[in-house]
Amino acid sequence: MRTGSGVRGPGSGRTSPDETPADRAPRWTPGGRFGARFPGFSLKPTWAFWVFIAVVPLLGAAALNTGNNALYLLLSLVMGAFVASGAFSRHTLSRMRVRLAAPPEVFAGAPVRLQLEVTNTSPWVPAAAVVCRLDGMPGSVVAARVAPRQTVELGLPTMFARRGSRPLPAVLVEVRLPLNFFVKSVRWPQAGEVLVYPRRVRVGTIRWALAERREVRLSRARSGRGGEVEQLREFHPGDDTRDIHWKQTARQQRTIVMERRSRTVPSRYLALDRQLPRLDSEVLRERFEDLVSEVASSALAELRRGEPVGLVMGSAVTPPDTGTAHARRVLQRLALVQAVGPGEDPLPALAAGDVVYRLVEAG
Repeated sequence: MRTGSGVRGPGSGRTSPDETPADRAPRWTPGGRFGARFPGFSLKPTWAFWVFIAVVPLLGAAALNTGNNALYLLLSLVMGAFVASGAFSRHTLSRMRVRLAAPPEVFAGAPVRLQLEVTNTSPWVPAAAVVCRLDGMPGSVVAARVAPRQTVELGLPTMFARRGSRPLPAVLVEVRLPLNFFVKSVRWPQAGEVLVYPRRVRVGTIRWALAERREVRLSRARSGRGGEVEQLREFHPGDDTRDIHWKQTARQQRTIVMERRSRTVPSRYLALDRQLPRLDSEVLRERFEDLVSEVASSALAELRRGEPVGLVMGSAVTPPDTGTAHARRVLQRLALVQAVGPGEDPLPALAAGDVVYRLVEAG
């Protein structure tokens, strides 16, 4: 999985089904010198702004009609606060920097917390109540206070709907304080991608394709030290220190190790047929996604139990193995697998029969 730092860039007019009607409200996007200084800047009025617009003319009319100095003073304070609020919020927004990173494992359809770094580059003005949202995806977090020249790390909850290699979403940084007349925001695109693993589902009966019913001998490192003790012998360089027989070592005053008989296990594969009866069928494509999720969940369940698992997808074969690195290798391949048409990438002969995960269109 690759992640990167945020860079300032122009805003985007894209919409998403995850957006609310308020998010789709009209926003003012400036151009010219201001737009060059604040790329990706947008402005959306709030209800407080419309109240302000309604109250200020009434207050001004009352001051003119009555000649009351207190009303003139109040009108001046209101107008001054409006200007000061705009200047303060714009200064805060221009000094914010954000960087987004993803955790090592991300599964489709499962909640995930992205790591967000929020930096205030201002030398003297603290930032408060800064809202960071993902553009086009669910998820937001509030940085309550970011001191001058300080970076805070926050967890930003979200969810990726589908598996595959996905770009890191842009972050919308919003500032409302101090008077909440406008929602001022800057869009920060993020460099890098997230590899989203298939959705985890409940595992039923696992279909194992055996490699022509052959058996393979496990290495000493993968034997799980569960084989029977075959003999005792003197320790040699390279032997596993966990096999030392301490009683015999103390008795003979030399290092004695137990030599175990290696276990044999069948070469078990999960075989996924990439071929669809019809590539233009959305129903078959969705069913294929369910099939990929079932294979991934089955492989993950077995690998977490310490069992070796191999993977066959079309002509590509991943030999059986165990461990965290192998689990990620299998999940990465399943995250990127694409469906093909009939005859484009057939399975090898070892993965024939009803042990294969495949789709058959009902007649």
